[in-house]
Amino acid sequence: MALRRGGGRGSCPADPAEYKITDPAQGERILRDAAKALGLPHEIWASRDKLGFASPIPTWLNGQLAAWANAQITTALADAPNAFRPLLEGGLKPGGRFDRTRMQALMAAAWFSNEASRATA
Repeated sequence: MALRRGGGRGSCPADPAEYKITDPAQGERILRDAAKALGLPHEIWASRDKLGFASPIPTWLNGQLAAWANAQITTALADAPNAFRPLLEGGLKPGGRFDRTRMQALMAAAWFSNEASRATA
């Protein structure tokens, strides 16, 4: 699918054919080629191992900061409009290592609290 300027589907130039991934196990072709061109060792740019990084924030928010997170979200829930309720309620349920629901609920609670404070000022 070629993309054209303007955002969304059909909106940017397509990658040149030589950058198309023909072997799914050879993902991130442009990054691998750049690493190779920079002279990084073969073991680095040819590795097929997926080395992800899990942010420690979900662990903190479900562990030592759980009571604080629950209090922030519960306080926001008290006066939240109905549109915010599913997001905030979802944040009261602990998630896994990669789950960002609690963090998103905290950001929504902070934004809502800030907006409520501004409205009363």
